[in-house]
Amino acid sequence: MSKILITGGLGFVGGRLSRRLSAEHEVYVSSRNKVSEDVLRLHGHIRWVEHRSLLSASGFPPSMDIVIHLASLNEWDSVKYPVEAIRINVDETHLILENSISAGAGQFIYFSTAHIYGSPLVGKISEETLPVPVHPYAITHRAAEDYIVAATKQKRIRGTVFRMSNAIGAPVYPEVNRWTLLANDLCRQAVEKGKLSLHSNGCQYRDFICLSDVEEIIAALPVKNTHHIIYNLGSGKSLQVKDMAMKISLLASEMLNKKISLEWPANALVTEEEGLHYSIDRLLSEGFRILNPVDTELENLLQFCKSNFVPVD
Repeated sequence: MSKILITGGLGFVGGRLSRRLSAEHEVYVSSRNKVSEDVLRLHGHIRWVEHRSLLSASGFPPSMDIVIHLASLNEWDSVKYPVEAIRINVDETHLILENSISAGAGQFIYFSTAHIYGSPLVGKISEETLPVPVHPYAITHRAAEDYIVAATKQKRIRGTVFRMSNAIGAPVYPEVNRWTLLANDLCRQAVEKGKLSLHSNGCQYRDFICLSDVEEIIAALPVKNTHHIIYNLGSGKSLQVKDMAMKISLLASEMLNKKISLEWPANALVTEEEGLHYSIDRLLSEGFRILNPVDTELENLLQFCKSNFVPVD
């Protein structure tokens, strides 16, 4: 059993990891705001740590075997508050990394984003592809990566950076503020509005990874003898946005027992978009597996929305 600290451990990805890992390990989670005991219990047997305590060496919890760092300003707030994005996504990451090292942590796992490669994501993208981030969220994550890579090369800690693509899956509880993500937004629309509305023509390609796969990759990582620092974390398969929307429309129609239509913007025209191959060959070469159970993940997400949201006029 390992002692694991998950920053942002009550968030979208962090919450799923907390629930999964707490079944086998002693898990501590940090967040900026205290939540109720009922919410904590949804994540399994975990202990809460105030995020602010992680920013000082004296307040950092001792004897952690693994630190998983997810706490960051999201993509929307990074645009609105770019200075805050630098402070939280870069400076705080550096502080938490250094305090992890000082406290004797053996492993530091950092969740970055596929968008450090640029926008739009097209063509074949591997870990050797030159990053050209253009969004404050991506720029700050790319800068934070360098601290983990440097500390690892200096043999101060074992660091791993995951550049994650577009995650799909149900959060642990409905107040997790990630309902702007494509699949989450569409599943919630199906329940609340009885129809799906896209904001584009849907012809662009995206790589979608199921949160269940993310859980299993992280659960297996501590016992893996990995050979690299940076890994693309995706499914290795791309879908057009419209195909994902159609899939959700069909599943929702069946689960909700009514026709869930799909609408495009009035002036949307079909365009030929360059494909995307988000390569996960490096990850697979280390013996990790991606099962990619998209339909199951979407069904669980739709059921979560059905249980937590109600139709609106």
